[in-house]
Amino acid sequence: MAVADPKATHGMLVVGEETAYLSHLPMFMRPHDFQVLLEAAFTNDAGDAQQVYADDRRTTGTAVYTLKPERFVLTELVGEDGQPARTSFTGTLFRGHFERGGTELLDPVTVEVRHVVHFRRFDPHAVRPTELTYLAFGKGDERFLAHLVTMPPDFDHVVAMRQAPGASGAELTDDVLRNGPALAITGRPDGPGDRLREGDQVVAGLVGDGPAGTDLRLVTGREFYLEEGELAAGEHSH
Repeated sequence: MAVADPKATHGMLVVGEETAYLSHLPMFMRPHDFQVLLEAAFTNDAGDAQQVYADDRRTTGTAVYTLKPERFVLTELVGEDGQPARTSFTGTLFRGHFERGGTELLDPVTVEVRHVVHFRRFDPHAVRPTELTYLAFGKGDERFLAHLVTMPPDFDHVVAMRQAPGASGAELTDDVLRNGPALAITGRPDGPGDRLREGDQVVAGLVGDGPAGTDLRLVTGREFYLEEGELAAGEHSH
């Protein structure tokens, strides 16, 4: 019989201004061994949480914002249909990393989970992709790539991106991005030294979906987060 996960503090990176996206900060140990991307919104008693966050990001230019949620079981977030089973939780929003000297911005804040973009527990038998692989998500002018985490040693990495016209005419629409498609970056092995850098112009192909050989021309923007240490092995802890 499967052992139930305990409640824990599941720290999350926050990106996006018009729409907030949360990226769970993973490790290769229970109960943190998940890669999770959520579309969310912030609320509070004053009714200005989302605006306070967005204004602070625009004003300070800070790349890293993190959320320290209440302790809960991460699997409560998703139901059998892959969408939110638990639609809200509370926490504290920080400018910077909450474990590394971040500044408290909103406490308490309620997180409303609008959509589950990606939710996956790490498979101990997983095989590392042969090509550098990212999950694409976002909407409108705010689009992002999160490195697909598979097995140690690995790295957690989130960058902004935009799509440039490609030969195939395939497009990463908001509807496509809503499901967090995996994209393989042509000609790059899957390692931190070959990760995407700000200003890169690359060709990518959809993994396991869409026409075979579809090329997508991507231009990377700002780097929001990079972490290798906590994914170096399976026994790290917060």
